[in-house]
Amino acid sequence: MSDTSRNKQLAESCMDRVRPVYCPHRQQRTEVTASRWQLSDGRWTAWAVMDCPLLRAGLVDCDMSCLAAADEPEVHVA
Repeated sequence: MSDTSRNKQLAESCMDRVRPVYCPHRQQRTEVTASRWQLSDGRWTAWAVMDCPLLRAGLVDCDMSCLAAADEPEVHVA
């Protein structure tokens, strides 16, 4: 498999979105980068926070409770 086709296959099996959320711990709104991956049986994992400006650069160490109220990244959490 060529590098180009492998990269395309990887891109199709991952979704990244920037989404507005409300952090219940810091009690403020922010925009996080969230990702999910396709499993081998065609289902998708739950969204996971990959980057959050409320945390130090490169650190995502939280319970991601900001994502609990919405399944899709375009949904705004109140």
